[in-house]
Amino acid sequence: MSLKTILVPLAGLDGDTVALNAALKIAREFDAHIDALFVSLDPRDAVPMLGEGMSGAMVEEIMRAAEGESKTHLHTARRTFDDVVRAAGIELRDIPTGVEAPTAQWREETGRVEEVVPREGRLADLLVFAHTTLDSNTQAYATVESALLGAARPLLLAPATMPEEIGRTVALAWNGSPESVRALTGAMPFLTGADTVHVLTAETSNTQAATGRRIAQYLAWHGVNVQVTILKPGSEPVGQAIINKAAELGSDLLVMGGYGHSRMREMILGGVTRYVLNHASLPVLMAH
Repeated sequence: MSLKTILVPLAGLDGDTVALNAALKIAREFDAHIDALFVSLDPRDAVPMLGEGMSGAMVEEIMRAAEGESKTHLHTARRTFDDVVRAAGIELRDIPTGVEAPTAQWREETGRVEEVVPREGRLADLLVFAHTTLDSNTQAYATVESALLGAARPLLLAPATMPEEIGRTVALAWNGSPESVRALTGAMPFLTGADTVHVLTAETSNTQAATGRRIAQYLAWHGVNVQVTILKPGSEPVGQAIINKAAELGSDLLVMGGYGHSRMREMILGGVTRYVLNHASLPVLMAH
């Protein structure tokens, strides 16, 4: 199993540098290609967001403002991309070179970011975002949600302070669900190369301890050095128990399923997923 294409959605915000540097760290490890994508808002799409019953002059003003803001973010994102790639000495390519080395490219699309990113993400092995919270950046959080639920690919959420390496000591949150299976599958390039993989299974009314032992056997057949830890959260939130144990074990990557569903265009995430998205301070690889 390998990891060769990494999509990094950029927004012209501070998180772009974090996401690009995380993607570069992974690209070097796997000789992967970074696809940096900026989605420009179609000015016409800005009008329905603000309601109906507006005059023509108001509509034109809103569209001009939206277009100007989008261009500002575009220029900032492109400058960040150029600076990070230049500093890293990564070659720019938009087609495979046949040479085992990390590469990068810049792309622009126009549309709704919550629709474009999941669509483009389906053709990547991994999507990388800067870690964000709902309180700090509503739009960035919504983009992560839409990608998690719509891309059918794993996401890596990078904290502001990255570990020296990603994937040497991995914590795998496991409950046997389809979401955790998809996260496991997406993380296999990391797991098979890790020094140690700690399976963390929270024993609850829905999950038995034996669930963690079964996945440990599966990973052992893939040559993974695996250890099992059974968590007993009690009154503690499961997400908090997982994050605390991952930190205690010195993990540089947490792998887990992302739970939730889309209903009437609203993204509804489960409690454990929300907790980890809002509190994790280490890289998190998540899949739905």
